[in-house]
Amino acid sequence: MKAQKREIVLILIESLKKEESAVILVEGTRDCEALRSLGIGCTIEKVSGKRLFDLLVPERFQGEPIIILTDFDRRGCELFKKIKDELEVLGLNPNCYYWQKLKDVLKGEMKSIEELKQFSKPK
Repeated sequence: MKAQKREIVLILIESLKKEESAVILVEGTRDCEALRSLGIGCTIEKVSGKRLFDLLVPERFQGEPIIILTDFDRRGCELFKKIKDELEVLGLNPNCYYWQKLKDVLKGEMKSIEELKQFSKPK
């Protein structure tokens, strides 16, 4: 990965760490683990194995920002659109900035959120 792309990803990760009151929606457990390994401490909810109808209830989010971070493969992109559309129908305004920026920057190099764990600092 080129240094410039790597720097953009690191800036996005640092910015995500500051989203302390947000709820991040990811596909699965490994995505949760990857984000935690990067030091992201806000609430992270996995959507796989759950019915979106049950998960996406406005009262559940209580005014917290909602960030969608599904994978960048075909299935992840379809799920992103579905979640985004459902949240908007519910009158919520999901934050799509991180997903869109990561998708654009990582195009062809990474297809999943769990791959971001390579940016975690060694312990």
